Amino acid sequence: MKFDAIVRSWAVAGLVFVTACAPFGKQTPLEYPTAYLLPEGHSTQEIQGAWWTSLKDTKLNTLIAQALQNAPNLRIIKARFEQAQAQLGVVQATGKTQVGLSVQGLGTYVTPKPSVPQFDTNHLLLLANTAVEGSWSFDFWGKNQARIQSALGRRRAIAYEAIQARLEVAHAVAVQYFVWQALEARSQLVEQRIELVGENEKLLGRRVNANILAPSALYQTESAKQLLEMEKLELSRQIQQVRHSLAAAIGRSPNELDNWKPSAQKDAPVLAVNKIRADLLARRPDIAAQKALLQAREQDIREAKAEFYPNIELRALAGLSHIDAFDIVRGKNGGALTVLPAIHLPLFTSGALQSNLAARNSQFNEQVAIYDQTVLNAMRSAADAVSAYQSLHKQVDLQQRMVGTAKKSEAASARRMRAGLENGIDSLRKQDETLQRQILLVQGRADLLAAWSNLHVQLGGGFNTQTKIK
Repeated sequence: MKFDAIVRSWAVAGLVFVTACAPFGKQTPLEYPTAYLLPEGHSTQEIQGAWWTSLKDTKLNTLIAQALQNAPNLRIIKARFEQAQAQLGVVQATGKTQVGLSVQGLGTYVTPKPSVPQFDTNHLLLLANTAVEGSWSFDFWGKNQARIQSALGRRRAIAYEAIQARLEVAHAVAVQYFVWQALEARSQLVEQRIELVGENEKLLGRRVNANILAPSALYQTESAKQLLEMEKLELSRQIQQVRHSLAAAIGRSPNELDNWKPSAQKDAPVLAVNKIRADLLARRPDIAAQKALLQAREQDIREAKAEFYPNIELRALAGLSHIDAFDIVRGKNGGALTVLPAIHLPLFTSGALQSNLAARNSQFNEQVAIYDQTVLNAMRSAADAVSAYQSLHKQVDLQQRMVGTAKKSEAASARRMRAGLENGIDSLRKQDETLQRQILLVQGRADLLAAWSNLHVQLGGGFNTQTKIK
């Protein structure tokens, strides 16, 4: 009979355990990321980290290094990563054995003192106890493990966001530096044009003095000189703005770079780029961050589903107690050891579990849409970066040929002037045309350098998902 009773008890307990699982209810179907068809292979094998160092410009390297160290948005992301790391520690600790120690004491003075026959009582009641309590939850359904994986995914996403932010900060500083170089070079070329206008003004002045030309012939030259001086002032203003912008980017006061001048402008390195390929999806940290968040959302769903199943928790309590009561009970000590298994059965939750799961499913679907949008934006921006680099490379090549042609024309004009076939004014005009072509070339080189830097960012800046996260 005893055996039958035990079997029936276990059978009932097992039935209750199984049937205690709450139903999922009607849930929104989960979506999945779109599989975008891209050709296989490498977008380019020449994209490396710290691409700006290939220019061998120590001033640019210094500015970017300081910006990466002091940029406020990078410090913000660093703080977020530390928060995620701390949250991961909290989640990991939840699934481990929890042990606590409690010590309590009570002293009471009672008046009048208790009256007990045959005892000479006093007024004091003293109680003291010490207890050690431990608890541990069985993770049968993977709830704690899902929470840990979700926290890991969020931490990984923030780390990838930090890498993306570093790429963008480095690119922003590099572009400002390239603009600065172009402005300084253009200012020098404008100064040379002003000198040519001055020489032209002297030649015209001699003709006016010789009554060959009317005094009004000087007005156009004077107006041209004034326009060039205005242009130089505008370039000076833009240079100051770039200095202030770079100073803010590296965490300095606006006037810290007033005594700085950039190095001479260099040609952009040549990159063998072609069409965007499938490896782009693994080379961009912003895509990797959204993918990590998508994986974290998936673990959130797993955690929500685990809530529908029974949970078993084991508690143990060991303690010592001491009592002195009115001189009736004197110095009595005692000990206790208690083991308390507990089963949590989600029987009546008023739809809370189903609503929680529905919310997690919706968050997952939202993250799928964000991931798809990030991929589309990445492919578009990468394609734009490739076409911009290729187009500007062709433009700079053409501008270099234009400068070469202008110099040949200038040299031919100088020879004709020496031979007495042309006057000095024509020769000065050819020199000015050469300077104008050089100004266009300087600006074109700056645009190409910016496109070259942007191409590295859009193709991941040497990012690799296998990089270990610290």
